[in-house]
Amino acid sequence: MKINKLLYVLGIAGLFLNACEEVKFGNEFLEKEPSVDVTADTIFNSLELSERYLWKGYTTLPYGLPTNWSAKGNKLGMDVLESMTDLCHSYLKWGGMNQLYYTGQYSAAVENEDKRTKYHYTYEQSWDGIRIGWNFIEKADRIPEGTQEYIDQLKAEAKMIIAVHYTDMFRHFGGLPWVNHAYKPTESTDLPRLTAKATMDSIVALIDEAIPDLPWVIEDPENWDGRFTQAAAMGLKTRVLLFGASPLFNDSEPYLAGEASEKNMTWHGSYDPALWDRAAQAAKDLLDRIDATGGYGLVNTGNPRQDFQDAYYKRGNGEVLISVRDRYQSPGKWAGGYYFYQSSAAYGTACPTKEYVDMFDMADGTPIDAPGSGLDPDDPWANRDPRLYETALINGDSFQGRAAELWIGGRERRNINHGGTKSGFGLRKFLLEQNWATSFGSVIHWPYLRLSEIYLSYAEALNEANGGPNAEAYAAVNRIRNRVGLSDLPAGLSQTEFREAVLKERACEFGYEEVRWFDIIRWKRNDLLQQKLHGVNTTQNADGSLNYEVFELPERYWQNNWSPKWYLSAFPPDEINKGYGLVQNPGWE
Repeated sequence: MKINKLLYVLGIAGLFLNACEEVKFGNEFLEKEPSVDVTADTIFNSLELSERYLWKGYTTLPYGLPTNWSAKGNKLGMDVLESMTDLCHSYLKWGGMNQLYYTGQYSAAVENEDKRTKYHYTYEQSWDGIRIGWNFIEKADRIPEGTQEYIDQLKAEAKMIIAVHYTDMFRHFGGLPWVNHAYKPTESTDLPRLTAKATMDSIVALIDEAIPDLPWVIEDPENWDGRFTQAAAMGLKTRVLLFGASPLFNDSEPYLAGEASEKNMTWHGSYDPALWDRAAQAAKDLLDRIDATGGYGLVNTGNPRQDFQDAYYKRGNGEVLISVRDRYQSPGKWAGGYYFYQSSAAYGTACPTKEYVDMFDMADGTPIDAPGSGLDPDDPWANRDPRLYETALINGDSFQGRAAELWIGGRERRNINHGGTKSGFGLRKFLLEQNWATSFGSVIHWPYLRLSEIYLSYAEALNEANGGPNAEAYAAVNRIRNRVGLSDLPAGLSQTEFREAVLKERACEFGYEEVRWFDIIRWKRNDLLQQKLHGVNTTQNADGSLNYEVFELPERYWQNNWSPKWYLSAFPPDEINKGYGLVQNPGWE
């Protein structure tokens, strides 16, 4: 199998750039450029070297799984963002969840140097990527080779690198200092924090600039799948606008009082219903273009379970709009260079909760608690939405050529304290069969954005814009449900009922893809964060029958000590103390 060319050049780009000692990367984003410009001249006098410089920017993009002990790879101390939510619980004792969040030890001061937080303002390589992006944009016209059309495409890709990083920071912090070019030594770098609305609009404007110069599809996907396209840009625009239209920022009052709220850095200052229209239109623009032009679509071969797995796991599938690459091949379960396998399968960073498992309907789409659903109390995990079996490891499901054994004493739960299945369920997503053939030996990409999210975002935005669901909203949700064999949503749902149905659908579709946390906070759903969470202890009788005992999972600090401050992260006080206009988020002052 041919090695993906983009993966290859991403690997060698680091070697090339590390050799150029005068080119400064890292967290000193606003630091001046090299005083001697010969290195930049050398890079941008060659198309090949210029491309390598841009590929280095691609390596800074967000990757959601814990990988290694670098500052970026060790996000949350080898945990996953879903562990913040109701979908799963983490048993990783030394990780950020148990050390900082579940115990209530997280504070603004932690952000100064602790790498175990959910998104670090200076350790995530966001500013590194933004600096690379602006440097490339401003110098790309020096490149003597290549057509102007291709140079413009490369500059558009650089804009998208910037936009992705700002999108992630916007969702974690709200309004941000906006960098709009590569700063020179003589310029002031005192960049105050913008309002949330101005930050959102700036991201959207940058995306709109990039769209015309990007290709609609990648013509040579075997070599270049993973580079930005128009569809990727239009999808990212939808994500940004949906988040900005949601009640966290778009409401009649801020989620919490404070200086940042007074300056509209953490909300828009009032409720603007037109923002839902903007989000809906952005999604419609992309979906209409796909209907007219093709090139993208949901993976749907008629095998619902395999289709769902391929939709998030398989590269170049026509459904993943933004794919982030981390390495050519994972080195194995116990290799320190890709710690996700150890932390999840062995130490239990992502044990699904009963609350999450119960979200998955019966296989025909009937909710499990509906009268006559067909749920078998003696085998409650049977005949369910196929996405359940591809997301969580369930007792009795096919696993490694046999039936999975998640009863206490079984092969997947050797004892009651086995970390990887301590909630009574294990993680299946991204782990698959937990062997070399299906996961350890594969190229594990990160599906940062999928087309299915656009359909569900469209449905949600229409529901909010119109005061309830219309036919288009139903059709968008049902397209996702039908792909895995579920029936249509029942007709006649109220706006609130439809909203809940969409949020549930997003949870089932995007578990462990860093969607649930942002859905919870943008809707200010502290009820989901404060609820008691449960696991299931399964025991086997001598005759092979099973008993199920529901138990409470360990408490989390905010279940009894809730404050809306948890919706957004704190800025590192060290950054605020630099005095360039960064105002702390409410509750973390």
